[in-house]
Amino acid sequence: MKGLIDCCICEEKVDLHLHPVSGEVYWDRGHNAYPIKDGRCCDDCNSKYVIPARISAINNPSVTIH
Repeated sequence: MKGLIDCCICEEKVDLHLHPVSGEVYWDRGHNAYPIKDGRCCDDCNSKYVIPARISAINNPSVTIH
């Protein structure tokens, strides 16, 4: 299911996170997209771009990512 907020990276709708038992939405605000962009991102962009950029920043602290 998709939410109402647009991903600031791919511009698709962010994913809704559903409780596994009740099926109720418990989160609809996406992920923090920093350091790729300021704003919120979808699950796919978080996995493909944001998390790798954060890991890269940890492994290479002299490199600035914006």
